[in-house]
Amino acid sequence: MKYINKIPIRWVSHLCILLAVTSATAQTVHISHCLNGCPVGEAENNVTVVHHLFAASINHQSGLADWVAYRVLAGTIGIASLLPRLWAADNLVVPDSTSVQLLNGGPGFAQLDLSDQQDRNYRVNEITIKPEDRGRLVPLSSFADTPYWPELNYLSNMAPLPSDLRTGSWSRLDQSINELARRVGEVFVISGPLYKIQPAVNTRTGNSFSRPAAFFKVVATESALVAFIFPWNLNQHVHYCDLRSSLQRVERRSGLNLFPNRQDSTALNLPAALGCPGQ
Repeated sequence: MKYINKIPIRWVSHLCILLAVTSATAQTVHISHCLNGCPVGEAENNVTVVHHLFAASINHQSGLADWVAYRVLAGTIGIASLLPRLWAADNLVVPDSTSVQLLNGGPGFAQLDLSDQQDRNYRVNEITIKPEDRGRLVPLSSFADTPYWPELNYLSNMAPLPSDLRTGSWSRLDQSINELARRVGEVFVISGPLYKIQPAVNTRTGNSFSRPAAFFKVVATESALVAFIFPWNLNQHVHYCDLRSSLQRVERRSGLNLFPNRQDSTALNLPAALGCPGQ
């Protein structure tokens, strides 16, 4: 796996990103966006990019994130309703021929002439993402009170989230995560797509791209975690509490070890902290 980061010195102390060289040929990388280590298990030729607000593992075949990890702090949350939502290329991701093919007409994208249109949102270099397929794995609202929120418009944070899912239970869970961060100080989240194909997405071969069958979100603190799986065709009115799953199921379906250095702990009833009763 290849790591690329873009963290200026003035931000390092705040994010506590440390690089410790353990040998002449290996590095141990500590990334503050990840609790107990970043996920492992994706394809070896994936590229992991590290920005101020999130880390993401970019799949070498699809050009999309296999996972994103981020840390919501009480002081980063803000009002995102007026922030521009113009997609931009991530300059840490060097597109290969597969991702270029995807961006120029592959599933989930359309190449249209909008030169005479007033609405040019979600447009990058004449590429228009279909409205029903655009969404952010890392929400703007969780970081609207930082100067780095434009990073969340990078394509490395884009996922083909259907409208009913994105504006329904997915968004409501993001709001609950923000409220939890205000109460406890910090909350860690890992999110990404799940596919129906076998083997798992991180080991699939060929240049074909299949839309996700579902998306996952795992919410964690130092003492507890809770996992959710959101089906692709989810009705907008379904409550996220009804979508609770287990870490083991998410890891099995994704092929990832999401918290490689985590020790089991249940000091905090995290589902209840997110507004899910009876747990």
